[in-house]
Amino acid sequence: MTQTGRHFLLSLATASLLVAASPARAADTAAAQFGEWAGDNVVTRQMTLRDLGFRQPLTLSGQEDKREIYLPVPVGVPTRGAQLQLDGRYVRGHTGRTSGLWSVDGDPVAARSITDAQGDASQLLGIDGLPRDNGFVRVGVGWWSVVSDYRCADQSAPANVLRLSPDSRFSYRFDSRAVDTVAKAWGALPPRVRLLVDGKALQAPVYDAAWRIGTALRNGGKRVDVVAMPVVGGSVDLGGVAVPASLRGIPAYAALASGGRDHRIADLAEVGALLSLHGDGPLAADVVIDSEPLRAAVRAALDALAAQIASADSDAFAAWRAASMSSLEKGTGESSVGVAPVAGRPTLLVNPAAGAEVAGLLGEQWRSYALGRSLQVEQANTPPVSEDSVLLSRLGGSMAGTLEIIARGDRTATFELGALSADGRLPEQVVIDVSAAPNAAGQGAVATIYFNDFLLGARVLNTDGKPQRLVARVPAYVLAARNEVRVSFLRQPARPYCHDPATAFPVSILPSSHLKLAKRDLGNSFVAAASRLAHTNDVFVPKDWLQQAPASLSTVIAIASATGVSPQAARMQVAEAGAAIKPEHPYVAFALAPSGVTPAALDGGHLVVAGKPQPLLDLAGLDHAAVVQVVSAGGHTGVLYNTLGSSAPSLDEPFRLLRGDLAVLDGSGRVSDFDSQDPYGARMAAEGDPQPWWRQHMVWLLLLVGVVVFMLLAARVAQVRRRRAAASQGH
Repeated sequence: MTQTGRHFLLSLATASLLVAASPARAADTAAAQFGEWAGDNVVTRQMTLRDLGFRQPLTLSGQEDKREIYLPVPVGVPTRGAQLQLDGRYVRGHTGRTSGLWSVDGDPVAARSITDAQGDASQLLGIDGLPRDNGFVRVGVGWWSVVSDYRCADQSAPANVLRLSPDSRFSYRFDSRAVDTVAKAWGALPPRVRLLVDGKALQAPVYDAAWRIGTALRNGGKRVDVVAMPVVGGSVDLGGVAVPASLRGIPAYAALASGGRDHRIADLAEVGALLSLHGDGPLAADVVIDSEPLRAAVRAALDALAAQIASADSDAFAAWRAASMSSLEKGTGESSVGVAPVAGRPTLLVNPAAGAEVAGLLGEQWRSYALGRSLQVEQANTPPVSEDSVLLSRLGGSMAGTLEIIARGDRTATFELGALSADGRLPEQVVIDVSAAPNAAGQGAVATIYFNDFLLGARVLNTDGKPQRLVARVPAYVLAARNEVRVSFLRQPARPYCHDPATAFPVSILPSSHLKLAKRDLGNSFVAAASRLAHTNDVFVPKDWLQQAPASLSTVIAIASATGVSPQAARMQVAEAGAAIKPEHPYVAFALAPSGVTPAALDGGHLVVAGKPQPLLDLAGLDHAAVVQVVSAGGHTGVLYNTLGSSAPSLDEPFRLLRGDLAVLDGSGRVSDFDSQDPYGARMAAEGDPQPWWRQHMVWLLLLVGVVVFMLLAARVAQVRRRRAAASQGH
């Protein structure tokens, strides 16, 4: 059977696979329920395109348009029942023929002819369960419109549009036993990761490990929810929690079944019941900071639950506990990080003493090397950059390679600015080596270079197919803590005869494409801070923040990721609230400041932007906001974070700190930034001048040349006069 036929049959069989995976009937006793949980190793993942970073609808329009969506799956792990429910609508303002084509990994799996003026374009795609070594399923969506059967007519159709919703859902299942390495466990993480710690009040080593691991997760594109082990008398949100009917005869489960969004924990047995809910409860963690207080709390909770289990069910409970919870009770031992089954799902257990090393291992440089179930990490550091050139293929992404281009194709590479910023060197040029075949009309493709969505340069490629080099200067204003280089190829739809079909021609980005580094002074800005915080740095946290760990950790993780803090190179310092800190390296400080530095955020939601002779802004009454500012004190660059008002904003939405030295955050992902050193952008305008240096300073060069010419002429005149005087004296 062909690959296409296999995809087609899989699409038809998706519904039956989902039904077959469900148990024939629910367990009718507690013993049967624990027995079912003990033998159930299937993990279900479901995510939307919005969860994967698609904030806006994906729109296809015109005569021909194609898009590809990369859906994450565990690397090298077979999946079951994978499907993508694409929700979409179309409008068709032009007559003629319109059709859509959906493909999986390049194989067509569905096609549809569009005839109505508007309607539903939703499509369910079944996806085979073969392991993906690259960790992605590539889904293609194509949209074609033929306006007229007269082939030489204008076929453009801008009013024929397909709109795909970011709420489209991708789901799959996999066997947790197949996740047998830390690298595979990383690939099996959901887009929103639960990080479990031992309580709301943490010891400094646990807090330190938690923010480092959380920052590594956020840098890897995950959202992080910090979850604390509940205590008796504490509250927990039970919204959406389903308690099996077979367990509701046990008091702890009965209490959870009747609980609401603000359920108060009555005893330790309820905590044990929450731990047992097999991936459905609020304590279903993906990453655990494996501290001794956490292990003790888990053992105490499960012992209390066991005491409520009837003697007839104790054997089944003990078997489930040994299969599903023993790793969480025993911990990692001497290992730095390990992957273990916890309540039926693969979970990363991190030793608090190795937080920095594990954060380095989970970075993009070394993540794929984590090929073991239990690892001892002695060192995991970013290699220093000792040369002035860095290959783009060494950075994140898959830049080098060949594309078959009909209309347009892109390749990207992403990297942290700090990984390249040794000794003050930063990207100065993007150098792209390419080779491209001409199209049927003998025309070359157009290559365009983008840096963080700023177009830096474009060129029509030569038509001889030989390698050529494209060089684009990188202005300082395009740099960010996390950067993306994108090369886009465009072929104009020129055909020697109007009836010739569109044909793809190859374009290659060669492995020698690289970034050129040079020493650059970025002043006192967020980008400059990011380049320095990527190396040895200090993170200052108030002591009282350790008592409200889930909320404060979320803030530390978000700001550390946005400012480019290296979690493996940081030193966490705990200080008394209000005390003056003494940084010894570039630093980030939360609600703290060095002596002599006045934060922009004052008590009571008061925001002051300094200026001379008077403040530029003095605003009171702000709330649910925060200010981040870059300062310089004691010879070190620092970033200060302070809350505006009594309530801090939720920083769940990703954001970037790109320009300026002060930013106000409201939790929406929008950043209101300001440059107090260059409020009107005069310095940026001067530094962004694309003209060569000699052209920028033409007036001074002409003046210098004039002075030199004048001096030479004056010297020549003086020489002639001396000769004449000497000649007259000789006579």
